[in-house]
Amino acid sequence: MMGTIRLLVLLSTLTLAVDSMTTRKNALHNFLKTSGHVLIKKSLQQKSKRMDNIEQCAKRCMKFKGFVCRAFYFGKSEKRCYWLSFNSKTKGVKGKPDKAFDLYERKDYIRECIIGKGKNYRGTKSVTESGQTCQHWNSTIPHDHRFLPSNNRNKNLKENYCRNPTDDEGGPWCFTMHPRIRLESCAIPQCSEVECMTCNGETYRGPMDHTKSGKECQRWDLQMPHKHRFNPERYPDKGLDDNYCRNPDGRTKPWCYTLDPHTPWEYCDIKECVHNCEHDLEVTTECFKDLGESYRGTMNTTPSGIPCQRWDVQYPHQHNFTPENYKCKDLDKNYCRNPDGREAPWCFTTDPEIRVAYCFHIPRCENKTPISEECYQGTGTTYRGSVSKTRTGIHCAPWVNYSQAIARITLDTNTESLAENYCRNPDADKHGPWCYTSDPLTPWDYCAIEPCDKTTSSELASAVQFPGTRQCSSRIQTRIVNGFRATAKTSSWMVSLRHRDIHFCGGSLIEQNWVLTAKHCFSTCKPDLRGYEAVMGILKDDKSEEAHKQVREISQLVCGPDGSNLVMLKLSRPVKSTSYVHWIKLPQPGCEISEGTLCNISGWGETKDTGYEGELKVAQIPIIGNKKCNEYHQGKIQINESEICAGDEKGTVGTCERDYGGPLVCEEHNQSLLQGVIIPGRGCAKPKRPGIFVRVSYYVTWIHKVCKTYKKHNRIG
Repeated sequence: MMGTIRLLVLLSTLTLAVDSMTTRKNALHNFLKTSGHVLIKKSLQQKSKRMDNIEQCAKRCMKFKGFVCRAFYFGKSEKRCYWLSFNSKTKGVKGKPDKAFDLYERKDYIRECIIGKGKNYRGTKSVTESGQTCQHWNSTIPHDHRFLPSNNRNKNLKENYCRNPTDDEGGPWCFTMHPRIRLESCAIPQCSEVECMTCNGETYRGPMDHTKSGKECQRWDLQMPHKHRFNPERYPDKGLDDNYCRNPDGRTKPWCYTLDPHTPWEYCDIKECVHNCEHDLEVTTECFKDLGESYRGTMNTTPSGIPCQRWDVQYPHQHNFTPENYKCKDLDKNYCRNPDGREAPWCFTTDPEIRVAYCFHIPRCENKTPISEECYQGTGTTYRGSVSKTRTGIHCAPWVNYSQAIARITLDTNTESLAENYCRNPDADKHGPWCYTSDPLTPWDYCAIEPCDKTTSSELASAVQFPGTRQCSSRIQTRIVNGFRATAKTSSWMVSLRHRDIHFCGGSLIEQNWVLTAKHCFSTCKPDLRGYEAVMGILKDDKSEEAHKQVREISQLVCGPDGSNLVMLKLSRPVKSTSYVHWIKLPQPGCEISEGTLCNISGWGETKDTGYEGELKVAQIPIIGNKKCNEYHQGKIQINESEICAGDEKGTVGTCERDYGGPLVCEEHNQSLLQGVIIPGRGCAKPKRPGIFVRVSYYVTWIHKVCKTYKKHNRIG
């Protein structure tokens, strides 16, 4: 019996020990970080020693005896700590940038606000609420007192600075120099009130670092006790400094992860500004800028035509995005909005099986280059005009600078037409005149010229199938509505495109470092690519997929020819070819797929109760000829030579929201070929409404041209 009791006591002791280890506070939470910065004041005391990491430096700074450590900086390469008896507020101290060091200053000595009663306040304020100068703590004139520094060594009673040695409810105070006013509060503000928040606090950058219940916040640059995705380097525009309350993901108010291992996160109690909804948004109604947070138009359907759900109702989808919670976001009726800073305006849908859809069909507000009054015939090989700007406004570079490159792309030795820097088409590119540019990020692009006959391609209804150079028999796997589970090896080219870890579109890996997807997924040719990633090698996003998952940042976006609905995404570095991640082959230019051929579509979009939500779906659908497809769509949509139709007559299988950009894959001679790219159609798997896809074979020459000419060009953001 006694042995059992001893065992229980031992187990409880071990449990408490383990719990204390998991809740151990990292000393860095007591410091304010300034990257690439040092402080200089040779006459003031400092110490240095080699240490393995920054946390050890912080611990030592907190534990010094006989040396008041107010700050330190850490040499990254030499692994040396420099502890300082001063900080940036000390008189005569100068700072200078130095990328080799990161400066850490103790918050208690640097900030002029308090948490709770301000017991740990170590600031330098020495004037009371009514403007009285504070009496020095080591003086008893004009007021005698018992709070001498020599008798209160742990109270930090320095100079005549405001302190709270009595743990008074009113916060830090001091004796005053006025004979008739013994003591008075210093009225140091609460950190939650130093800066007020507007709207939902997305731009709040104040110093509050405790939650509403009083829990201390976890640093954003640490992963303990809670792992998270909000790394400051990944979200440089979200103000994720130290462990301050912030709102990086559009919640109802600023929040933070906590140091309590049992409480992942909590909201912070931040004071609202008097004019809470006044901000300098440049409202747009016909198009949207940046992420579309200022869009106030009346678009109220998804790209597939599904009506949006009203923001003030909870059916068919329950949610927290109510007009009351997001007062500044104009959540009016059922209009597309972006209250939480996602990739683009979005809405909940009225389809019970499709929760959310992006409104990618709203055009982006872009300063487009005016189209020239000149035009070109056919493909523009005979164009001899003087336009010398690309469609995005970049000036063309002189052809003479690219004589060797021109020789590689054309057999025509007559280069007399390549005058100065005028737009030309020396390689008979089917999409029109183009030019090289001097922009290092844009080796070449098409020009701001339209064809003289604007119906030559985009308005050509395909009553006759597009003439192919060879037959392409195929089989495609998709998502998708009533789809079946995908297997890794058959979907190794599948890409999940994510913005801040949220899937918004599919894509296809077509080279080691190139992804092909739909332009609807971006709506602009010049996006800010920070926070965008391509995730490959997964069927569903959970820990079982980690071993073979590959993640790459997107470093560049290249828009396809006008009207193509395509973009190519360059990855920050090539993927590693495995059985789970490998690029798919492209079809030969102009090849034709026979009507009735079974192909596969793939995606992570919404499903109709197949039980596989959150997993990649693959579904099989037949190719439908363009003439029959036009009949199904009753003339409301004209399918042209650059598009393919596929889908079953009953509408039991098809593409849907968030499948956009994904592949239509067909097999020929045991090789999987990327034949189509999913774009918005008319509804999700509707009877007699086949899905519409971009025909890859129509644009494959452009794809090869980009892969070849953009090899040396790479960037992030």
